[in-house]
Amino acid sequence: MKQEEMGPSMKRLLAGLAAFLWLGLLVGGYFWAHKPFDTAVVTAVSQTALYILTWLTLTWLSTSLGFILLSWLNIQDDDTMGHLLLAAGLGLGLLAVLVSLLGFAGLFRPWAAWVLVLGLSLLTLPRWRQLGQAVRQIHWPQAQSGFQRLIVIYAAASLLLAFVMALTPVTAWDSLTYHLVGPKLYIQAGRFVHPLNIPQLGFPLLGQMHFTLGMLLVGDGVAALFHFGYGLLVLALAVVLARKMFGDETAWLAALVLLSVPTFFTLISWPYVDVTLMFYTTAVFYTFFRWQQTRQTGWLVVMGMMIGFSGGLKYTAVATPIAITISLIWISRKDGLKAILGRLLLVGGIALVLVTPWLLENYVTTGNPVYPFFLNNGKFWDDWWAWWYDLPGTGFAATAPWRLLTAPLEATIAGTEGSDFYEATIGPLILGALFLLPLVWRKFSRSEKALAGHMLLLIGLNYALWLNGLAHTALLLRARFLFLIWGVTAVLAGLVLAKIRTLKSPALDVAWLVQTILSLTLVLLLVAQTLAFLQVNPLPVVVGLEDREAYLFRQLGVYHTAVQEGVNTLPEGSSVMMLWETRTYACQVVCHPDPILGRFLHLTQHLHYDAEAIRQTWEAEGVTHVLMSDAGLQFLLDAAAYNPIGGLIRDEDLEILADLTTHQLRMVHEWDNAYTLYEWAPQ
Repeated sequence: MKQEEMGPSMKRLLAGLAAFLWLGLLVGGYFWAHKPFDTAVVTAVSQTALYILTWLTLTWLSTSLGFILLSWLNIQDDDTMGHLLLAAGLGLGLLAVLVSLLGFAGLFRPWAAWVLVLGLSLLTLPRWRQLGQAVRQIHWPQAQSGFQRLIVIYAAASLLLAFVMALTPVTAWDSLTYHLVGPKLYIQAGRFVHPLNIPQLGFPLLGQMHFTLGMLLVGDGVAALFHFGYGLLVLALAVVLARKMFGDETAWLAALVLLSVPTFFTLISWPYVDVTLMFYTTAVFYTFFRWQQTRQTGWLVVMGMMIGFSGGLKYTAVATPIAITISLIWISRKDGLKAILGRLLLVGGIALVLVTPWLLENYVTTGNPVYPFFLNNGKFWDDWWAWWYDLPGTGFAATAPWRLLTAPLEATIAGTEGSDFYEATIGPLILGALFLLPLVWRKFSRSEKALAGHMLLLIGLNYALWLNGLAHTALLLRARFLFLIWGVTAVLAGLVLAKIRTLKSPALDVAWLVQTILSLTLVLLLVAQTLAFLQVNPLPVVVGLEDREAYLFRQLGVYHTAVQEGVNTLPEGSSVMMLWETRTYACQVVCHPDPILGRFLHLTQHLHYDAEAIRQTWEAEGVTHVLMSDAGLQFLLDAAAYNPIGGLIRDEDLEILADLTTHQLRMVHEWDNAYTLYEWAPQ
């Protein structure tokens, strides 16, 4: 009886197995002949996933480290999101300091980087569970209206586009000039070095330490993701700050204002440090606000750390501690001189300790702790270079003083990213909304006025520093130098817009009109971002459907060809002097860049060399070839009417250049009248 029952069962089993094998053979054979993806796709996707995983892991470990520090300081923020953001900022800042210790010890090596990550993992392991619980406890803002849902959609779409762009090969100008060139040189040497005349390598290196660590671990694809991560952090911190100070409506509008800055999305997709500085400046004010609420000493410690991290990113952060010092003195004015001095020494001392590594690195490698400023006897530096870097007398004070008054309006309406006109597209709201402040000041409560006063002090001092630069030199006609205050500015602008919406009139629905304008702004900005994204078309290279070299050629044009086909095919040991070209990251031989476009004029105008003397000098330095950006020189000459550098190139300089290229050099190759590679002519 049992054998009879097993017969049909066995037949069904064999039939099912046969069907499975047949279908498997069919499907396997089909996709063998019609492969859905090739090795290049698998490699690219795997590499991209590795970059993302590395960035997320380092952020997780850093946040865990920040949790430990906040626990030691007995800081218990009543806002889980705010606590997480502070922990992340503290941990990432400390991570940069730890990486710098590898540089001082001569251990910029992959194995040392992995040891650092392993050690950090073991140290923070006890906090991982707490961090996971905190993440799950976050109360994300819930959109309550169509307008708020539009903000969410706009934010998600714009951030997604920026995230994809952050995964592409690096093409951003300053990254190829110094942000990644420094880490590349450090890794090659295994320690901090300053082997080339690139003054920007003297800038504080906190952000570059993140890039260096990522490059040591898995490659340069992690660098832009660090900056993207700081973009998420500053956006969230601005929202938390606005909500805690002024309420939910201001928080939504603060997010809208910050997200209305088109260059914000561009920057967070590049390995830059502007948004990193924006986060730490916002965090400085956040910790000041929390200290004002609680008067807990731990908040002063965190404030000092955030100021120190700000100073570790850019020298332009100098106005922030001045503003905070004034605010601290004002809040403490009734507490006595001893309390005031104690608080200032605590905050300032901690900040100074965290800035010291970057001052020490500069001193060791150049002889000037604040290179390239103030002292003109540092490595590669002299009085002429200091003058050229500054070009005093070319600013608005000498050329058009009235533009000092219209500068914010110019930057708002006509400022354009990638141009010489303010070098950023800042959108209509980030500065424009502040012009409405006089209309609503009387509607602020007493506490709102007090907080707004401190915010205006921070914004105002940084703005005054920027305006002083515009008055002094045309080279500082860059709205990007204001990005450090955009987080705090967005909060104040959000409050202004919230108050504007409360203006009521029987004949005019102001709230509806303002909301309509803001909605239209977001829609148009998203359309512009989408079109720009489609024009770049980054997805193929991210997923491996386009070769990396093909993408770089699409974005960098003939420059990429000149470097790849010309410079990088030169014999080993070649040394290339570059004229009117700043970018050397792609060079596989020694390249001497022209980072502030004055290398040739330094020889002709300062040292008064002729063509033969220039040859003798460069040959003595080991230079074997010269790559000249003909297009770069021509651009400066054509732009002489409004570009101070072009206007300072004399006919005598061009005659010496012609003599050099005609009699001292001979052409190796020329690319589209844009670049020419030379070698020394026989004597």
